[in-house]
Amino acid sequence: MVRGTGFRFEAPAGWELVRTPRAIGAQGDAVELVQVTRLPLARPYSAKLFERVVPELDAAAQAVADEVDAKVTRRTIDVLGERVRQYDLTFEGKVEQLTFVLRGKTNFQLLCRREADGDDGPCEKLVESLSLS
Repeated sequence: MVRGTGFRFEAPAGWELVRTPRAIGAQGDAVELVQVTRLPLARPYSAKLFERVVPELDAAAQAVADEVDAKVTRRTIDVLGERVRQYDLTFEGKVEQLTFVLRGKTNFQLLCRREADGDDGPCEKLVESLSLS
């Protein structure tokens, strides 16, 4: 179990804990990483705003994809009972999966990185096990 300020999630046993000032995660080999970054939102978010923020989230994910020349796949999924946006950025033999979980004035940005042909189990576990407090 990995714990950050206001959240926790499960990571594979044996992976090394990694921290930055705004993020905490766990790293496997040189590529594998699960991480949650807590970022402030300019305005409070509620689920009724979902359709209005989708274009902004899509544009942000596309901007990241453009920076690294990645192919981006977009989808809406349920996390903690609410709709969220999730993106797969595929480039250089890797997949970086970004999931934006917006609550109140906080964006919990979930990142899972793996080899393109690697096990996506840690990515699924990151999303499924996320708990906010």
